[in-house]
Amino acid sequence: MSFSKDFGRGFSGFFVAFRFVLGNGMGWMFLVPIVLWVLLAYGMFHGLEALSDWLGAWAAGYLEITIEPDEQGWWSAVKAWINGATNVIVSWILKIAIGYLLFVANKYIVLVLLSPLLAYASERAEEIITGKHFPFSFSQLMKDAMRGALIAMRNGIQELTITAGIWIVSLIVPIITPLSLILLFLISAYFYGFSMFDYVYERRRMRIGETARAVNSSMGAVLANGSLFSLLMKVPLVGLMLAPVMASVGAVIATTKKEATALTAR
Repeated sequence: MSFSKDFGRGFSGFFVAFRFVLGNGMGWMFLVPIVLWVLLAYGMFHGLEALSDWLGAWAAGYLEITIEPDEQGWWSAVKAWINGATNVIVSWILKIAIGYLLFVANKYIVLVLLSPLLAYASERAEEIITGKHFPFSFSQLMKDAMRGALIAMRNGIQELTITAGIWIVSLIVPIITPLSLILLFLISAYFYGFSMFDYVYERRRMRIGETARAVNSSMGAVLANGSLFSLLMKVPLVGLMLAPVMASVGAVIATTKKEATALTAR
């Protein structure tokens, strides 16, 4: 029963967060991830442009059809046209491939770099909801952001390890593959939600071990928050723009609702 109630709080909190952010002058936060992603993508794309040109030249040379020096006529012209088309196609394939890799990599880089924004969004949302004032401290904000980044990296390593283990078991016992896909999604959702709720628990001055216990005691809300975050992040650009802030604020809404309910029940 507690799990279902927590899940409902996490689910509603995520969606309520969108209206909450816009209604409380926090809408500008939705633009930060996109601006950051564009800057990173632009810099990384140009940084890899030389590599792309080199790979393109190598691949085109490898696939090039040889034209003999004394070869003439229509067949020679066809070979030359094919070689030219190959150069263009290989170049575009490499650009698309590099663009896709940048999109995937940038998404995770942005989430780590967004830690200061998500820490501030979480804190500001709790101030508005509870009326409790958290005096601004740049050093404390950076401390919160650093902890958020470290938690994200720690969770990422754990998720990668667990994922590798599940895939190995799936290879040994292929029949469980459909179940493993569901399990992998839930694990990803758990770690996403863990990161977002940690911003709240850090303000309670909980240690990482205490945070883990608090997260597990609100498993329903954490999974709901993380699942919606994961699903929305799959929508190109729009997900990156909305999901991080909505998940961070949604975790605050779910937590404060649960705490208010607990106080009322006493």
